[in-house]
Amino acid sequence: MTEESVKTSGKSAAVRTSQEIATRALALFSVVGLGLGADRTELLTWLRDENLYAALTPVERALLTNKAPTRQQLKNASWQSEALLVLLWTLEKVDELPPPDTECDTALFQQLLPPYADVSVKDFIQSAGRRSEKALTDMAEKILKLHWQARQTSTHDTVDAEEINVEIVQEWHRAINWVIGYEGLAWDKVTTDT
Repeated sequence: MTEESVKTSGKSAAVRTSQEIATRALALFSVVGLGLGADRTELLTWLRDENLYAALTPVERALLTNKAPTRQQLKNASWQSEALLVLLWTLEKVDELPPPDTECDTALFQQLLPPYADVSVKDFIQSAGRRSEKALTDMAEKILKLHWQARQTSTHDTVDAEEINVEIVQEWHRAINWVIGYEGLAWDKVTTDT
């Protein structure tokens, strides 16, 4: 496979609506919060009070109801902050993504998302905007190429490894693939094919 042959092809379902993306972002925010040390009981109470518990995926629900998650499960949850950043970019809450070797600043989430930001869950979902389908597919193509380059680096040393963090780009890829409906897969099943 050459870089030029990398495509975002595959069976795609409809691009997710702004309300679907906003709801997914809020559910994911709770998962990221757990990974970063937030109180599990408080997260579950907030999710239930805001009618967001049903928006959790089966994997997320299992994690959040687990009274003793492993250190690795929490680390994996915190890495999903990169996917959350892409969802916020999709919703036009973030102007651009950082360089692909730079972890996102998770403090940004509290500025943008309820319950910390000055917006209710209902208003956050109902007023959500979304970038154009062209902008989304262009970003999907860009992220796919970055992910392909990162994987090539790990197997062939063909690209400067300092420029792309494969863990960051894989989370970006997962999120944008879900947004564009790649293969029509649910969040827990989304693939990051290169």
